[in-house]
Amino acid sequence: MPITLPPISRRKFLAGTLAAGASLAFGRPAFGAAEADRSRWIFLADTHIWSQRDKEHRGVKPAANFAVVRQAILRLPYKPAGVVIAGDLAYMDGQAGDYTVLIEELKPLREAGLTVHLVLGNHDHRENFFAAFKQLKTQQPVADRHVAIVETPQANLFLLDSLLRTNFTPGQCGQQQLKWLADSLDKRSDKPAIVVAHHYPEKVVKSGLLDVKELYEVIVPRKQVKAFVFGHSHAWRVAEHEGIHLINIPATAWVFSAAEAAGWVEAALSADKISLVRHCLDQTSPKHGQQAEVNWRS
Repeated sequence: MPITLPPISRRKFLAGTLAAGASLAFGRPAFGAAEADRSRWIFLADTHIWSQRDKEHRGVKPAANFAVVRQAILRLPYKPAGVVIAGDLAYMDGQAGDYTVLIEELKPLREAGLTVHLVLGNHDHRENFFAAFKQLKTQQPVADRHVAIVETPQANLFLLDSLLRTNFTPGQCGQQQLKWLADSLDKRSDKPAIVVAHHYPEKVVKSGLLDVKELYEVIVPRKQVKAFVFGHSHAWRVAEHEGIHLINIPATAWVFSAAEAAGWVEAALSADKISLVRHCLDQTSPKHGQQAEVNWRS
């Protein structure tokens, strides 16, 4: 269920925050008022923002972790084209208060001129989410699913909705959404396509996409599809399925294994590849700064 949050002008943001007696603790971004580099994107996943900021889950305060990531993005020497968060925005079952805090945590990015694209995961709640972002709910081409296409000079991003039921681990695209994806891809065959959803496309693991076979039947034959980007596993991984690169974005919140590290991914698009840099919250981790460069299939 993707939603796009447009930038907030600094004047409008200051008026709103100062009227409420708030203070600006985040400062100005390093990239200032520069034009966005439309080839550069930031991918996040599994933020699990919790209304109870001071409580921990698995030793992590999700909003505190997100603040570290946000500051790292704002310190980049260039202005990214946008930020994509690949699902599980909220803590466990998408409480209304979680989305209230999420809105607050996203404000500094938006005030810095960044567009944020949100995708829901299995720990999100449709009704509570849209109650928080009611001004952004628009008529969608797929019933009970919210999809989006983000066009860039180098590639088109297709954002899917794999939320099947709140706090139910597996996900599903569904027949109507897959038909929409197929039709939309057929209309945009002249540019590389990157498909983004929350759930991982594992054929044998029942905690991922239940209709992964049907998904692959859509995207594998359409050669413009070059990559599938997802979260859900709270891990970083780059793999391949029949020429399609599978890019697993790490969580900004907690991890499930000591071998993993919370973080985010910086991506640079070009006509024939995507270059990825992994950023860890713990910058002393040997995993921090790992790079992957994957060439598009022909």
